Amino acid sequence: MNWLSGPALAFALIAAGTTVAGAQAPSLAIVIANGYDGFLPGPAGDANAIADKVEEGGFSTLRILDVAGKDFAPKLEEIKKAAATAGPFRIVYATGFGMCLNDDLMLFAEDMEPENYSSGEVGDVVVPLSLVAEAAATGGGQVLVVFDTTPNQCTDDSLKTAKFPVSSALLVTTAVGSDVVDDFDETGRGAFATAFLQAFAPELGPKDLVDKLIEQVKTMTEEQQVPVLFGKL
Repeated sequence: MNWLSGPALAFALIAAGTTVAGAQAPSLAIVIANGYDGFLPGPAGDANAIADKVEEGGFSTLRILDVAGKDFAPKLEEIKKAAATAGPFRIVYATGFGMCLNDDLMLFAEDMEPENYSSGEVGDVVVPLSLVAEAAATGGGQVLVVFDTTPNQCTDDSLKTAKFPVSSALLVTTAVGSDVVDDFDETGRGAFATAFLQAFAPELGPKDLVDKLIEQVKTMTEEQQVPVLFGKL
């Protein structure tokens, strides 16, 4: 499969994954969720369900739940360590976070007051999402970053110019400006997480997985949610 370069975010043709004892190492999924110490029940449930699903498909997983502020820095080192020996496909799934704070970095928000969650007000910054992608690309690999966020928190320009490594692409789960569909089913799981659980199959490459996810979410939500990919496959 060939990977086409994009102006800011792209998948690149890079080396195959690390091998272990002559066999290719498993691909890696990093799931990061912030439920604000239980105020938001959805993010951790979505992230754990996705981690369980990809583990069943043979992925190695790293779960980072409710970690904020200075406590996140060591987690970057954990991501680098896991990625250094991972296979060629890495998924980063982040949920429960915002926001876009400037024109070139998407930043997680730390200690956001629950009553301000939907208003766009934020506290201190945890870490640029681009640094998480960079850590996930350690050792060489193609990184799909999935940012499950409220679309009106980011502009098209800030998403397009986010400084991600060239070996990564970004999938934002809802098109900028479209309505958000929360609590898609009786489990309280979001539409994207539900679609991911239905669409994921270990034999799918990044492009096929993204294409299937986009169509699945569009169908399930009657196009109220339309995931957008920044970068080309």
